[in-house]
Amino acid sequence: MPLLEVWLTAIVLMVLLLPLQLLIRRLRLPKLPLQLATLTILSSAVVRTLPLILMPAHYRAWISTIDELMFSYLGIRMALWGFLEMPAALGLRKQPPDILMQLLILGGGTVATVIVVQEQARFNLVSLLTTSAVLTAMVGLAAQEPLKDLFAGLELQFDDVFSVGDFLDLGDGTLGVVVSINWRDTCLRDLTGALVVVPNTKVTEVVVRNYVSFGAMGNRFNLGLDYSLPPSKAKQLLLDVLEKHPRVLKDPSPAVRVLDFADSAITYDLLAFQQPGNLGDLLDLRSELLEQIWFTLERAGQSVPYPVRELRPKRTILDSGHPEQRGLQERRDLLSRNPLFGDLSEEEMLQLATTSRCLRFAPGEVVVLEGNRGDSLFQVVQGLVQVLKDQEGSEPFQVACLKQGDIFGEMSMLTDSNRSATVRALEECVLLEVSRPSLGPLLLDNPPLMDRLAHLVSKRRGELEGMEREKVKQNENQLLKRMKQLFETLTL
Repeated sequence: MPLLEVWLTAIVLMVLLLPLQLLIRRLRLPKLPLQLATLTILSSAVVRTLPLILMPAHYRAWISTIDELMFSYLGIRMALWGFLEMPAALGLRKQPPDILMQLLILGGGTVATVIVVQEQARFNLVSLLTTSAVLTAMVGLAAQEPLKDLFAGLELQFDDVFSVGDFLDLGDGTLGVVVSINWRDTCLRDLTGALVVVPNTKVTEVVVRNYVSFGAMGNRFNLGLDYSLPPSKAKQLLLDVLEKHPRVLKDPSPAVRVLDFADSAITYDLLAFQQPGNLGDLLDLRSELLEQIWFTLERAGQSVPYPVRELRPKRTILDSGHPEQRGLQERRDLLSRNPLFGDLSEEEMLQLATTSRCLRFAPGEVVVLEGNRGDSLFQVVQGLVQVLKDQEGSEPFQVACLKQGDIFGEMSMLTDSNRSATVRALEECVLLEVSRPSLGPLLLDNPPLMDRLAHLVSKRRGELEGMEREKVKQNENQLLKRMKQLFETLTL
């Protein structure tokens, strides 16, 4: 075959490989072994253009052997592509494990090499290995550990205990997301972004904890609370924080248990479930929950104890943003700016300020939850809160953002109805809380105040919802009637 014809044919074949690869990529099929095919075409062209007749006989045999080997390797790779990878891509069978593909390529290549070398070069590799005792011993000793890792890798792949993307804990402090599983090692990416390479034999010998096997990742940690807080109240307080967090799953439900009576605290075991992720996701949720628990304990007049024994009274220094720094007069001034209480007398204002309190909430913490019962209203003193409405089959959407001076929760407080929306703190914020028991005596002693309050609440609701005047008046009468029934029961 003329030299020009050989190389033109080789170039045409290599050019045709490119559109074929693009077509396969567009159809989302497994990639062709393009590099191996290109090397095979080049090898064939080189062999056919060399002046083989002028070369010694033993050189000609080895050059022909290389050419045959390239075609053999390409045939094996194309067979695996057509019979294993293509059916898996078309959904006809399960995707074969990577290690199986590697073993088939290695085994097929080894068999092809032995056969081609023996047929073309008249050189028996098998007899060379079996007759050389020293070489056989060296190969056997060197292959012990790799063979262990190989069989361990096969066990991991075929057992399907974990796969790429799973978050694993190997029990010795090694945690990370599986990046790859090859014939020798399992590779993980840890929290710092480092690549952790673990031999397969080690993975099969230790207890592996897979956090994502069942569709939910458990987040378990302990917390000690003071003995002065009854366990029943402590469990409910902690459970409320867990249930209100948006990233804590409802199913499986969170749990709080009494774990131990320690020296200076009662230890509680907290378990919350979240969507599968990595160690960073686990630590982020735990950090947010602990932060919100701290603020919840503060509002309840409690704190996390620490093992210090003192023989003198401990003086607590409050930070500048602590709610208790806001005295009676400041709470009275805040209430006077509330549109619902602007008509109160000075005596009534001070009475209400005495029974109201300022509370502090953590960023992201839920203040009220849609569907829950509520017996208090809130006035934003500092920070921002968002109002969210649930929608079926989708994430809650924001309907309003409340700032300093805004109020919410008055309808639930005055009518004993369920909360109509969820309110969550966007940043650390301070809220003034007015409860139903603190407002009840004022309304019972001053019936005109109840009328004014019903009028203001109905008017405010009508403005927000764009109601007509007749509808507002009708709602006002219904609200007044409900308020009288509700607050009269407080005296019974």
